[in-house]
Amino acid sequence: MWKTYILAESIDQAVTALADCGEGGRIIAGGTDLILEIERGVRKGIHTIVDISKIPGLDEIYEDQNGLIHIGPLATHNHVVASELIREKAFALLQACWEVGSPQIRNRGTLAGNLITASPANDAISPLMAFDAKIALISSRGERIIPLADFYTGFMTTQLSAGELVAEIQVPKPSGRTAYIKYGRRHA
Repeated sequence: MWKTYILAESIDQAVTALADCGEGGRIIAGGTDLILEIERGVRKGIHTIVDISKIPGLDEIYEDQNGLIHIGPLATHNHVVASELIREKAFALLQACWEVGSPQIRNRGTLAGNLITASPANDAISPLMAFDAKIALISSRGERIIPLADFYTGFMTTQLSAGELVAEIQVPKPSGRTAYIKYGRRHA
């Protein structure tokens, strides 16, 4: 388990804390994936948890003047499901987020955290890739934006570097109607 817990009050504070931690620091927001990974020994060597869950404004979902949809790193699956913007412009993402776990997980788990986990069973990856979504990462070294299709480098591995956190998910305005259907035996 971790030894240090930091409740960040701003992105700058979170980025600074991560830079100081090196490989041993991790961001937590919803924690539905990270806590299990730590307990199961999947994520080893984590000594510091930087909690961003109280930073205001990071749960927003909005569209800019160019039609680009921005989803903040604290937007939960249920935030996505409840978003009128997502319902109107990216319905497949709404459907995928509705398929995630149980109501408790959808209330707590963030879309960004789910993307970072990089599980091939993740429901939201497919529609986001179909929409040519990008993930914006920020660190003390600056910001970089990576197409989601390039973000994944293998089974449960990503291009996320030590000291980086998700600043937002960017979804270009999808053209036409979209839908997502989950094919599987398990529905929760």
